[in-house]
Amino acid sequence: MNTYQQIGYTKKTHGTKGALRVQIEDQYLEDFSLSEVLFLEINGKKVPYFVEDRAIIGDLLVYFEEIETREQASSLTGKTIFLAEKDILQVEERQFEISEDLEYAFLKGYQISLEDNKVLGKIDEVIEFPQQEMAFLQYEGKEIMIPLNDHFIHSIDKEKKILIVQLPEGLLDI
Repeated sequence: MNTYQQIGYTKKTHGTKGALRVQIEDQYLEDFSLSEVLFLEINGKKVPYFVEDRAIIGDLLVYFEEIETREQASSLTGKTIFLAEKDILQVEERQFEISEDLEYAFLKGYQISLEDNKVLGKIDEVIEFPQQEMAFLQYEGKEIMIPLNDHFIHSIDKEKKILIVQLPEGLLDI
């Protein structure tokens, strides 16, 4: 008998091509990124859905095989996502590092602003990806990611808890 591990849940649809926004627990991001099949709980049963593609457009997105329209995807919103336990990586197999010792972890809760003082929002979370740390925040009703590196950080005011960034043109439009 298969055993499963809950790793997250589906959120709203995205676009018209059947994409679903998903929320994945940090410790399972690598498992999610490598998985070929995810199980959604539907009517109390774990139903397999084969992953066609993934993307990050503000949110994590997943495209399932045979789910090609917004209408088809909308029937899968608000569902719990599981992986078969056999598909969960062992600690020694992991390459992503989820750590509280992140260089920019202290920025959680800071306001993030552009150089022209336009406030983008409050940093909800800082997560480490293979190349760099990313700040997650809500901006104009959607979750966005801001890369945290020397190229984008203009200044950090620890007293006022404000991070001032200089972003490439179009980054907020993604």
